[in-house]
Amino acid sequence: MMVCFQVCLLISISFIAGQCACDGSANEVLFYQNYYEKYGGDHLIVSDEGKEVSLLIDQHTGSGFTSNQNFGSGDFHINLKIPNKSSSGIITTFYLMSQSVDEPNSGIPHDEVDFEFLGGDDKYTLSTNVFASDGGHREQQFNLWFDPTTGFHSYRILWNQYNIVFFVDDVPIRIFKNNTDRGVNFPSNPMHIEATIWNDTNWVGEVDWSQGSFTAYYRNFSINGCQYQESNLQDCYSNNYYWNPITTLSPEQYLKYEDLRGNMTYDYCHYNTTDFPECMLNN
Repeated sequence: MMVCFQVCLLISISFIAGQCACDGSANEVLFYQNYYEKYGGDHLIVSDEGKEVSLLIDQHTGSGFTSNQNFGSGDFHINLKIPNKSSSGIITTFYLMSQSVDEPNSGIPHDEVDFEFLGGDDKYTLSTNVFASDGGHREQQFNLWFDPTTGFHSYRILWNQYNIVFFVDDVPIRIFKNNTDRGVNFPSNPMHIEATIWNDTNWVGEVDWSQGSFTAYYRNFSINGCQYQESNLQDCYSNNYYWNPITTLSPEQYLKYEDLRGNMTYDYCHYNTTDFPECMLNN
């Protein structure tokens, strides 16, 4: 079943590549049509008649939101502007997660696909990660070719039965192939979308709260995804969904992907190939 998550729910057997909208404009999708508050209370602010959400963190709490639905595949995106202050210790995220919203994230093996912005002294590192019924630790990190604090940029995760592709402003920066036939774990459980702002002293350093509070801004709340149906997960692998036949990058996308290899600052495969068979395949 194809579900177009908009003002009205459209059910169709086919899907046109691009943004899905009942009125022809994906930018008009409102926050509460597809998402709800995960935590934070008054630290989550909905503005511009539901077209923008601010997530705030201070000494007391962070904040976050999550999608109304679980998905079995999709082409998921958000427009995001990162806090514009010296933000060491602050993490801004957009990701897919198989664990229940109410389930504590306590190291239980699960599926997860992450965009995480790690704050630093007037700079950000974009960290990507993949969990596949395990604890993750598949980080690849990048320096961006623009300042993510001065305007909105698009961050996108394409997930189908063949691969996961991370895009920034429609430029592919990372590919994680489904090589389960060669002993590589691959996310296959239904996942929902989450976005949060939080802090982690152990990972990204002490927070200078005198610089706070810190606010991230999110826009574009349309969702291109196959709603998970427990009775038949295989339905979400149908080629009726435009993202499922995608098995590789186009030649133009691959050139852009290769050009950005020099922006990678950390690759887990350089440090631990024995625990991750995909690293040997990549070599």
